[in-house]
Amino acid sequence: MITILILIFQYYFLGKLFNKDKLKLIISVVGLYFLGIVVIALNIALLVTFGVIKADLQELTQSKWMMVPDLVLFVLLSFVYYNYLKRKWTTEMIEGELERRKEATLNTVEPENINPVKANVYCHFHTVNDKNIHLIQPLAHTIWNECYKDLLSEDQINYMIEMMYSNEKINEGIANGDVWEILKVDNIPAGYLHYKLEEDNTVFLSKIYLKEDTQFKGIGQLMLNRVVDYAIDKNAKAVHLTVNKNNAKAIRFYEKNGFKNIESKTFDIGNGYIMDDFIFQKNI
Repeated sequence: MITILILIFQYYFLGKLFNKDKLKLIISVVGLYFLGIVVIALNIALLVTFGVIKADLQELTQSKWMMVPDLVLFVLLSFVYYNYLKRKWTTEMIEGELERRKEATLNTVEPENINPVKANVYCHFHTVNDKNIHLIQPLAHTIWNECYKDLLSEDQINYMIEMMYSNEKINEGIANGDVWEILKVDNIPAGYLHYKLEEDNTVFLSKIYLKEDTQFKGIGQLMLNRVVDYAIDKNAKAVHLTVNKNNAKAIRFYEKNGFKNIESKTFDIGNGYIMDDFIFQKNI
C-alpha cells in the first residue's frame, strides 16, 4: 500500500509539472503495477505447478521473498518508467516550443537567425520567488568566476555580484515587472535569466548565465529562444543586451543568433569600476 501511495504522489506531481491529465496518468500507472503483480503471480504459480520451484504454493506466497517482485515493480515504475516519461515529455515540450517559435516568426525579417535546440537533458524554468531566491547569488558566484575570471578582477566580480544580486535588488525588479527565472537541468540549478519589457517596446535581456559544464548541450540556445519568444508574445520590436567587449565567446553566440552590434558604451558602476560593453540588438 505504501508503494502505491508513493507512486500516486510521484505521478501526480509529474502530471502537474507537464500539464497532463493527472487522474488518467495515476490510473494507468497503478494499473501497470497491479498488472505486473498478476503476471508475476501467474508465472510463479506455473513454475510451482510444473515442479520448477520445489515449494508449497501457500508457503511461498507467505514467504518474505515475495517482497522482491513488489520491490522490482516499484523500482521499474518509480525510476525507470518515471524517467522515461519525464524525458519524453521534456523533448515534446522543447519541440513544441520550437514549433510555436517557427509559426510565430514566419513573418519576421530574420526567422532563420533563431537556431534550433537539441537537448538530451530535462530542463525546466522556475520563476524566482521567496522560496528559491536564495539560489541566485551562489549561482552567480559560480558562473561569474567561470565566465569573467580572465576579463575582470576578483574584487570587481565580488563587488558587482553584491550590487546586482542582493535579494532586495531582485525583489525590487520583480515588483517592477522584471522576469527572473532559474533554469534547472535534470533538477539541478544550472543558470538563470533576467529580462524585462521596456517602455520603448523592446525587451532588455539583462542577464543570461549558464554553468560551463552545461554550455555544450544546446541549453544556452534554449534560454535565448525563451527570451525571444517572450518578446514575440509581447509584440516587442526588438531584444537588446549588453556584452563585455572582450567576451568573444558570448559575442559569437549572439551574432550567430541574428544580434547586431549597434553601439559601444561605457558604464560607471561605482567604486572605481566601469563596464566597457557593446550593445547588441535583434529586431523582431
